[in-house]
Amino acid sequence: MKEIVQDGEKVLREIAKPVPESMFGSAELSRLIADMTEALDRYPEGVAIAAPQIGVSWRLFIVRKDRTIVPAPNQQQTTSKPEIQIYINPEIVKTSRKKAKADEGCLSVHGVYGTTKRHERVTIKARKEDGSRITRGAGGLLAQIFEHEVDHLNGILFTDHAERLIRIPHGAQHRFAYFGTPKVAGDTLAILIERRFIPSVVVTSPDAPRGRGLVLTPSETKTLALAHNIPVITPEKLDNKTVKALRALECEYAVCVAYGKIFPEELINAFPLGVLNVHYSLLPKYRGAAPMETALLAGESETGVTIQKMVKELDAGDIIAQEATLIGKDETARELRPRLIELGANLLAETLPKYLDEKITPIPQNHTKATRAGKLKKEDGLISLDAPADENWNKYRAYADSIGTYFFENNKRIKITKASLKNGKLIVERVIPEGKKETIYRSATFA
Repeated sequence: MKEIVQDGEKVLREIAKPVPESMFGSAELSRLIADMTEALDRYPEGVAIAAPQIGVSWRLFIVRKDRTIVPAPNQQQTTSKPEIQIYINPEIVKTSRKKAKADEGCLSVHGVYGTTKRHERVTIKARKEDGSRITRGAGGLLAQIFEHEVDHLNGILFTDHAERLIRIPHGAQHRFAYFGTPKVAGDTLAILIERRFIPSVVVTSPDAPRGRGLVLTPSETKTLALAHNIPVITPEKLDNKTVKALRALECEYAVCVAYGKIFPEELINAFPLGVLNVHYSLLPKYRGAAPMETALLAGESETGVTIQKMVKELDAGDIIAQEATLIGKDETARELRPRLIELGANLLAETLPKYLDEKITPIPQNHTKATRAGKLKKEDGLISLDAPADENWNKYRAYADSIGTYFFENNKRIKITKASLKNGKLIVERVIPEGKKETIYRSATFA
């Protein structure tokens, strides 16, 4: 079994040799690809590997394509054979002018992560295992992978040009359970996986009917976990049977992100190091189910993320870490939510090593300053066009990507899809009238 070599080995700093014509289609090349695939499979967070990373100085890398794409919400996750893409003697022949920052790690620089600037799009030419030639364009993560792996073949490690390098210590090896269901939980789990915090089990809600066909569909978190070969359980209830099953896994701690069920005290106590919850407000302000929406509704200029140690009372646990961020005057939940998700996931990944090494002193919340953020109801989105413009604008911002806002005109329900605030007046720009398609709204301005 081939081991992934680590930084310091000479082979990682060599310019790899082109694979010779005589090797194409050979058993030797097939064995090398099989060794690389086996080495990559041992790391659920791994998406690609170059031949020098298993000590072989040939210009060859492979990509686990199935790990680069999360299936659509209505697509059932399967356990089919991994999709391996092979790139032999690759050459990047075209790059976009624009670059984008991205978090990056490497299986050969174990436990180190940083921010790199990679081209947003690249085009690569290469050969397949049988020698046939391919040209492939890529954007986003796949473009980043292509550049990262070609760097390997040229003796370059991402740490040579990355910024904000951090090292994840041994604490990342503690066994933990991850509780979460919707996209916010899946996005957070993806960042933890990138940082090599791999849960021993993911606990998420059972598959639920979605779409017009009411097809049973897994949660976003379940889909992501299965794509990375992480065990998943989907209990209907957090009862004694579920607690017993989780205790048997001997996880030291748990992480909870938007799981959707109240934790009984027996479950919290099942984890010796506790349960850490990512909450999207600056606790003790806005405890409850909709903290981000409530902050926007209140016209707050600042919000943030809190990592708290869960207790029986909702969102009342000691504060482990907290980070604030400003809210833009025109920022809606559509823009704010992904920012808070990224902020929370990175804060969690940076906090966990210190917490597990007992280098953090939890801070009790000031319960006298606690405020509530209850669950959203569809009727909360009703606005009165006679109400102050700021009040309606904040409602629109708060509910823009969830329940939405609406009003009644001639006894017909009118859903607002686009609005703005200009010169102290609410401008309703686009709507969906009841029973009709989206359209421009004519009577658009309200004091």
